[in-house]
Amino acid sequence: MEFKYSKNDGVLNIELPEVIDTTNAVEVEDSLIKTIEANSPFTSLVFNADKLTYISSVGLRIMLRVKKENDSLVINEVCNDVYEIFEMTGFTEIIDIKKALRRVSVEGCKVIGEGFYGRVYRISPDTIVKVYFRDSTLADVDREKRLAKTAFVLGVPTAISYDVVKVKEEGKDCYGSVFELLDCSSLKNLILNDVDNLDKYIKMHSDLIEKINSTIVPSKDLPYSLDATKEWLAVIRKENIFDDKTFEQITKLVNTIPNVDNMVHGDCHVKNILVQNGEPLLIDMDTLSKGHRIFELGGIYLCYCAYELTEPGNCLSFLGIQPDICKKIYTGILKNLFSDKSEKELEIIQGKIEYLACVLFLFRQILYSPENQVRRDYCVKVLTEGLKKFDTLDF
Repeated sequence: MEFKYSKNDGVLNIELPEVIDTTNAVEVEDSLIKTIEANSPFTSLVFNADKLTYISSVGLRIMLRVKKENDSLVINEVCNDVYEIFEMTGFTEIIDIKKALRRVSVEGCKVIGEGFYGRVYRISPDTIVKVYFRDSTLADVDREKRLAKTAFVLGVPTAISYDVVKVKEEGKDCYGSVFELLDCSSLKNLILNDVDNLDKYIKMHSDLIEKINSTIVPSKDLPYSLDATKEWLAVIRKENIFDDKTFEQITKLVNTIPNVDNMVHGDCHVKNILVQNGEPLLIDMDTLSKGHRIFELGGIYLCYCAYELTEPGNCLSFLGIQPDICKKIYTGILKNLFSDKSEKELEIIQGKIEYLACVLFLFRQILYSPENQVRRDYCVKVLTEGLKKFDTLDF
């Protein structure tokens, strides 16, 4: 008996047969041992059980012996019947065993929210699913769930997922997080259906940002925003867009942003905010971090202004909102958050926000839209000219 297997990034993945019982136990164990030994060393061992429909006590003993020799063993994609066997015999306490994810269809479902990494569908009157369409792994999904719980515990209004599923979207398999949310609508749709009351929704948006950024994260549960920015700069450096002196000056200016423990959502726009019973809820938490509020406002500036500047029509194609309304939303947020500042002070703050935003924008241009020279030229101009305007990005 030969098993299909693969080895990537130190992970040895072996597919288990449909049945493991007394009729094939010796052959199964012998083949597993040979495959494991032939592919040693590896950092972790994964058994893919998506075809396994039955395992007897003799099969369980094989799993136990493999576990004793390979502590990293994980068994994935286990169907309900087989999982019950593992659970009833106590094996779920010994081995990391993961149930097969149920499949959910989003065909014909209404999109009610969307971020850079995920799209949110309503799949029933009381259920929504966020689909991760940028090749996110199960570890990425689990990470976002942990981040959402961190925010929720600290009092930031966010939806909490109760299940992880698989979704076929645009022809490819994706992971999805399921939420129970009754009678909710995206802030985007509320604005479109009631544009005469735009100021009310801008105030709701601003208050949510204030709530997020005033929340102190006391633990190490969240990474610092500035650390991610250093990774963006490292990618930019490899492109040789700036000479060494200019790049050093840009890096020095970015490093004037202080590391603080205030929460940052990082992608807090109208499609990532659902409103239920008049209360806003965040739904896209994979960018959650902690740091200076410039990181929050930089992300918002990109979404409402910068993408449109370098790709006319982006506000309509991504947000579904006219660019003039997007600009009103952004300027209204700034005025609400900095109501104690003069027009001149607000202009300086806006310049600093645009500067930091262009670091992220250039990073994204390199990775996701290398053909967009207009976008690159805009970022280079802002980052170069800003060196003459600012000696710090703090405010």
